[in-house]
Formats: sequence, C-alpha cells, structure tokens
Amino acid sequence: MKRVVMLVLDTDSLSPRERAEAFQATVSGNCSASMASFEDPASIRARMTTYGFGRAKVFNIEASGTTLRRTPRIARASDESSIVLALPMRTDNHLSWAREDRMFGPRDLMLVDLSVPYVYGWTGTGASYALHVEVDHLGLPRDTIHRAARELRASPLYDLVRDHVARVTSQAGQLVDSGAAPEIGAASAELMRALVTSAAADGSRLREAMHSSTQARVQAYIRQHLRDPELTPARIAAANAMSLRALYKLYETLGQSLEQSIIEQRLQGARADLTAARPRYTSIAATARAWGFSNPSFFSSKFRELFGVTPRQMASTRPLTTLAEPHR
Repeated sequence: MKRVVMLVLDTDSLSPRERAEAFQATVSGNCSASMASFEDPASIRARMTTYGFGRAKVFNIEASGTTLRRTPRIARASDESSIVLALPMRTDNHLSWAREDRMFGPRDLMLVDLSVPYVYGWTGTGASYALHVEVDHLGLPRDTIHRAARELRASPLYDLVRDHVARVTSQAGQLVDSGAAPEIGAASAELMRALVTSAAADGSRLREAMHSSTQARVQAYIRQHLRDPELTPARIAAANAMSLRALYKLYETLGQSLEQSIIEQRLQGARADLTAARPRYTSIAATARAWGFSNPSFFSSKFRELFGVTPRQMASTRPLTTLAEPHR
C-alpha cells in the first residue's frame, strides 16, 4: 500500500532568509490561510508533516515561537471547511476566536473551526499536533460545532477522544503504514462527531451520534488499553455502557471475534517494536509482556501464525538487534 505521508517542510534544509516565506506558504497550503509571525524571525526553525487517513488528515507542526493570525478579511476570502481537534504537545498554546481567549496546556484538546478568524500560537519551542476532518463529513451545523468548542470538557467522551487524537497524531507514520488508514480516518470522524454533539448538548443528534460511533468508541478504547493484560470483554463492555451480548454482537457484524481482534492488534504493535530502529525493550520476552502477552510460547505461536516468521526472525530484519528469544 502506498504510504500517504509527506514531510512538507523542514527549515533546516533552507537558508535563514527563506524560512519565514516557506513556513507561511506551508501552513496556508496544508492547514488554513493565515498570517505567520515569529518570536525570533532571525532563528526560525520548523518541521511539518502531513498524513492522509481517508476522511481525516493529520497535520503536525513543531516549531520555534510562532503566532498564526487568520484575519476576518482572510476568512472572507477563503473557502476553508476543516474542523480540527488539536493538541499542544510541549508548551502552553494560546487560542483566541469569537470573543474566546484561552490558554491550552500540553495535551489539552481544543476544537477549532478553521473557517473563522482566529489567533493561535506559542512562545519558545512548541508543537501542535492536529486531526482535520471536513465539516461535510461531520454532518453538523457550525453553530453546534462552535457551541461544543466552548464546552469541550463537558463531554463524557473528552478523555477518550483526546487520547485517540494523541495516539493517531503522534503515531501517524506507523498507523499509516499499518494499512488501516481509511478505517482510522472514518473512526476519527465518528468520534469527533460524537464529541461535538455531546459537548454541545445537542439532544436531537446525540442519540444518533452515540449509536453511529459505538464501533469507533469501542475500538478506540481497545487501542488505548491494548498493553493492559487485564483488558477483558467485561471491562470493555462496562467502559462503553453496553452489555457483553451487545459487544459480542458488534464484533459478529464486523466478521471477526473480539479476542482475535485484540490479539492481532497486539501482535501488530509488537512487530512494530521488534523492527523499530531504536528498540524500546531489551528482549523479545519483554516486548511480549509489554503488549499484554503473559505466556511467551503463546506469543511466539500466534506471531508466527499471523506473520509467517518467528519474533526472532522478524527482529533480525532490524540491523544490530540484541533481542533474545523468550524462554519456552
């Protein structure tokens, strides 16, 4: 599968006098039309990447102190239609729009309509990781979206969706390479829609949004707790306010068993760790435990069944590996 990812800007490859213009053009071309200003124009540094996820797009910025201003004039002249869930990743980020003026700390979740005027930025070396979804994919009026943006933390889905956005944006490259990008994008759009309707207390749409997002919510919860060996069907059902019967029926409609889905996702995670250029664990057994496998033999057997090679053989594709086979 072709990888839908692009490094759209790395200022280290440009001369200092070219950086401001390149930054301006890159943000306007990949996020929204705006005017960029810099804390220290003489030493601008930035790296931006974008990843395609079907209905959603990830656009991550890591940069020195920056402010983006989307003026009323720019907004009137633009046809921007993206709704964004963004996370400051290192420093406090400032956002002003529609008489709202707020500071967001690292990993606070913010909802932004890129069609409206705003001022957004940070001082010092900071970062903004963002998930974009076209407003048409949400099927929600903008007044509902704007109401939700003011009360986002009121949603019972806030923590779940924040963690989902954090995982998708920070691991975007790995997730795109997994081949599941369109499914992740569709799930992200459903989760955003459910978050907005619940935060806006839009009762006429909430039941529909919660129903349509059930699959996305369950799968997001499972992804966030994959490493926990105590992740059980009963716990998944309780966390998503559904019965065990409904949970199993959901997976029947997906044509797979819940248990097998969890095992395969854990194995995919373990494979990524085993082949990473910088391994997180010192042994294959440690990798297995980190992904919820308490039995090394079971892990090795299932790994070979799914990938056609042993964990040792998979790890050997990474140069200079020092991992050891788990004890049997």
